[in-house]
Amino acid sequence: MNQGSLLIVDDNLGIRSLLKALFSSKGYVVSTATTGIEALSLAKTQSPDLIISDIKMPGINGLELRERLLGYNPNTRIILISAYADQKEINELIHNGNIDFVMTKPFDLEKLGIVVDNLLSEEQLQ
Repeated sequence: MNQGSLLIVDDNLGIRSLLKALFSSKGYVVSTATTGIEALSLAKTQSPDLIISDIKMPGINGLELRERLLGYNPNTRIILISAYADQKEINELIHNGNIDFVMTKPFDLEKLGIVVDNLLSEEQLQ
């Protein structure tokens, strides 16, 4: 089983529940947050290894969340998911090193699982 902690941030209950079930079954410790503000609070106290966050959320969006997280733990890995991301924006985010991976909705659960496993395996090797 995997060891590692994830924080899933999405204002959609169905997505939060689905991802929590998927990654809990893979052995990860999973927390969830409905808003960016809630995610910041959890990230301060729990220091998750990886955060999966929606980009478009009320209040603090996924991009602003990432910027604020850099102040708490610049080594936290982050995957953004969005139905609205364009390829140019995605490439820029990844190139600048602010985001580890971006997936567009609807996303492939198997692919997301592989990406998470790979990112956390890299983290453990360092």
